[in-house]
This record gives sequence, structure tokens and C-alpha cells, in this order.
Amino acid sequence: MSLKIHSVENSSKPIDEIVWIDVLADTSLNGYALIDRTFGSTGKISNEFRHIFVFPALSVKKYDYIRLSSGKGTYSTSSNSRGGTTYFLYWESDECVWNNNGGDYATLINFKAVDSHIVPAVGK
Repeated sequence: MSLKIHSVENSSKPIDEIVWIDVLADTSLNGYALIDRTFGSTGKISNEFRHIFVFPALSVKKYDYIRLSSGKGTYSTSSNSRGGTTYFLYWESDECVWNNNGGDYATLINFKAVDSHIVPAVGK
């Protein structure tokens, strides 16, 4: 495992909703995404997700951090106390991603596109 969610800070303002991701080994963020999953009526995690953030294809190294804000901002970097780099990324959302009452699951996934097809317009 190269990446791990360190913590999630919930807020009523998108810019203050922060997901911290710890980089455990040198890797590329190509193919990684963070999704918002919720509970179904049975109380188990559902397959439904309402928000997805696809990470840019950045190369990151062990001891780096990724700070993903739900709000709008400008990509930047800075040195961190572990001798690595902190990457400041933005979901660019006008609305909060996480429910104010909690209960969402921030899920980090690594995906590979298998196939895609253009969906045609609905016939009239």
C-alpha cells in the first residue's frame, strides 16, 4: 500500500473540508481517486457514491502528504516537517462533499480503465 488516508476534517464550508493522505512509498497518483460512499438502508456501506476526485498524475515520495480540500483553490506545494512535500489539491466544489452529521466513508481507490464507449443522445 503506497497511500493511506491519515484523517478527514469535516466542516460546513467546502474549503475547510480536508482529507489528509499519507504517502507511504514512492508512487504515481495516476489511477487514484477518492470517493464519497454512504450507508444504505440496512446500515451497511452502499455501492452508491456521489462525489469522485480523480488525482492528477503527480509523482509523490515517501514522507509526502496530500492535502485535499473540497473547496476551490490553487494547486501548490510546501515542505513538511518530515522532510517531504505537502501537495495542496482542491476538489473545486461549491458544495460540501461530506455530510454534516458524519457517517460518510472517504474511500481511496486505485483504478484502471478497461474500456469506454460514447453514450448516444436519446432519440426523439
